[in-house]
Amino acid sequence: MKTYKISILIVAFFTSIFLNSCVEDGDFSVPKSLGNEENTRLIAILDSINNKQLELKSIRELKELYISGNEPLKISSNIVVKGYVISSDQKGNYFREFYMQDAPENPTAGIKIAVNLNNNYNKFNIGREVYIYLKDLYIGETNAGDGIIAIGGKINATNINEVQSITTNQIRNHLYRSAKTEIIVPKIVSLAGLNASDIGTFVQVQEVIFPDNLLGKAYVDPTEDFDTQRKIQTCQTLGFADLLVETSSFARFANERLPVGGGTMDAVVSKDFGGDFLVLVLNSSDDVSMDGDRCVTLSEIDFPLLLLDEGFEDSSGEIAVPDWINYREAGTKSWRSYSDTYSQSIAARVGSRNSGDASTVTWLITKGVNLDATAEEFLSFETSSSFSNGSSLEVLISVNWNGIATDINIAEWNVLPAKIVADGVNFKSWIHSTYINLSDYSGIVFIAFKYTGTGNINFDGTYELDNIKINAR
Repeated sequence: MKTYKISILIVAFFTSIFLNSCVEDGDFSVPKSLGNEENTRLIAILDSINNKQLELKSIRELKELYISGNEPLKISSNIVVKGYVISSDQKGNYFREFYMQDAPENPTAGIKIAVNLNNNYNKFNIGREVYIYLKDLYIGETNAGDGIIAIGGKINATNINEVQSITTNQIRNHLYRSAKTEIIVPKIVSLAGLNASDIGTFVQVQEVIFPDNLLGKAYVDPTEDFDTQRKIQTCQTLGFADLLVETSSFARFANERLPVGGGTMDAVVSKDFGGDFLVLVLNSSDDVSMDGDRCVTLSEIDFPLLLLDEGFEDSSGEIAVPDWINYREAGTKSWRSYSDTYSQSIAARVGSRNSGDASTVTWLITKGVNLDATAEEFLSFETSSSFSNGSSLEVLISVNWNGIATDINIAEWNVLPAKIVADGVNFKSWIHSTYINLSDYSGIVFIAFKYTGTGNINFDGTYELDNIKINAR
């Protein structure tokens, strides 16, 4: 992290600005233009960025400074981060927080801002461009280990692994609104493809329905004191993908009935309170447009051809399936077979905990599969985990890999939108990936399961993999 020496003149300038900012500002209405004082402060920030006295970091770069579960990081350098507000507490579904992402459209990263300010939508309205001067603020989690990286004002006195809200006095010295309010365009995503990198971004899911067993129910279960999670599903050609929508008991739309039709939903990607799984959080029920027909889907019976079918039942020791590649790019841990006592099945497993390796990158790659002889193809598999915090598993596809292990990083690999087990899922449970449509690919393809571990002895865990299939017709 770079540290800049600021001239005495600049220091004096900022000091005068910050002292002026201590004057009570009771105007929390959404401004068409900013007042002279706020304009002056923002201009000073922007000039200092242009003159290299302050460093402008992206949200992604900022989040990379912190590892989930660690103690919060106090920012000691003169850095600034910019974002666009994507959440609103106007309908009561957010409390003393807002999310901002790095662009009004097609964002690559988002972050939570913990603020001790009710009705903050009046000041930080959706689409508002915001600059945050980070020196003496903290990067961490408001709920230790939940995986939602946040900017906070101080460390929790009763839990040093958590940050607390930016105070109202700190807001004046650190959070600067631009006069710009942009239109936030939701990023269209698939439910199965959402992952931790999407946390803090505004997305849209299409062809979404609430399952039949929820019809007639409200967003919030009346027996719950705080939050309720309701399952939503999107139809795929083969099977469903699903996720949870989380709604606060204090939301003004808590008692509204769930829509019975199908359509779209716009929401912020977040995680549940414990950080166990991804959820979607609405700004308002107005962001749900589900007045259309409910979608329908097919089953495996309609796709009787099996282009790939591997359950590892004949494996022992390191995975050595004919024509597959089990490759260690970094570290000493390979994919190995093991007997799962709960499913009564042999499966593949990889994990780097207690390996002593600084990093682990291990690939398990299928044999080449020809997609030219069939019209539609769908990949599926199952995963489970044993405390996988700090490690990750991706499923990738390549059409130009030459089959040589050492040339893996020369090939082009695309991430497939698969549902992979989350950290908080019971280790006895196996999670279906949903059916991933491969029909946009042709020729010989290779499917790779890539495990990455950080070497963190306290967090790196284990992933298990089984029942890999490609159904076709």
